[in-house]
Amino acid sequence: MNLSKLGIFKKNKEKKPDPETNQENTTTENKETIPEPQEENTTTENNQTNPEPLPENSSITNQRVIKLNKLSCPSCGAPVEIEKGKDMITCPFCRTEFEVTEENPDFIIDRGVLERYNGTDPEIKVPSGVTSIGLLAFSNKNTLTKIVLPEGVTELEGGFFNCENLETIILPESLEEIPDDAFSQCISLKSITLPKNLKYLGDRVFYGCKSLKSIEIPPNVKFVETITFGECENLETISCYENTEIDGEYFMGCPNLSSINILDSKTNKVISKKKIIDTGNNYHYKIK
Repeated sequence: MNLSKLGIFKKNKEKKPDPETNQENTTTENKETIPEPQEENTTTENNQTNPEPLPENSSITNQRVIKLNKLSCPSCGAPVEIEKGKDMITCPFCRTEFEVTEENPDFIIDRGVLERYNGTDPEIKVPSGVTSIGLLAFSNKNTLTKIVLPEGVTELEGGFFNCENLETIILPESLEEIPDDAFSQCISLKSITLPKNLKYLGDRVFYGCKSLKSIEIPPNVKFVETITFGECENLETISCYENTEIDGEYFMGCPNLSSINILDSKTNKVISKKKIIDTGNNYHYKIK
């Protein structure tokens, strides 16, 4: 019996593909089912998704700070994120709080040391976070008339030599040392208050300060050279405590210096005076 005539295999024969046709259809079908790359959508999603806040001091946080910010902490040198609208920033690494100085590039600060002031303002306030004033930070800056140093500054490497128009400087109580020649030739400096915590006053610190009239040396300063006040033409009075030794036989170039007031360390009152006498050569003035 011819089974094909009864139609039993007719359906199967119709489904049997031609080899060439099948290859072509398969290729077409595969092309239609391959999904398009989703890079653009993925990127969009990533841009729209805000990551959760990263923990402080993590390496990822550090990388993010380095990438996004240009301001460095004046104490440790680490890059610090600037928050808009805030005048004070706290370094997340060393926890130092300091003023944002991004808008004032005149202060060159490296790890707490003010290396140079490049501005021209007559009156300035040094940003907080500075712990030391560099050797040439303000030297020969004749535009300056007033400087305020922040609390936290513990030493001056030098800094104010030959600032001819500097009249006023406010020193912080944290300052412990003033080195040789720090205010030398500041001819307009009229008065200065030395901090109570000061321990060391170097040679020639006020040499040539022709406008300086009086000064008090703090009790923790044990030793002062007479040359510290050389050529202070208008200096009238020096006050110091009973435990402070003034070394040197003569004050040079101090024609108006009349006495040294000795203060009591407990009451801060004058307990005695040492007179200064003219030796006759109009240049050396001796402690009597």
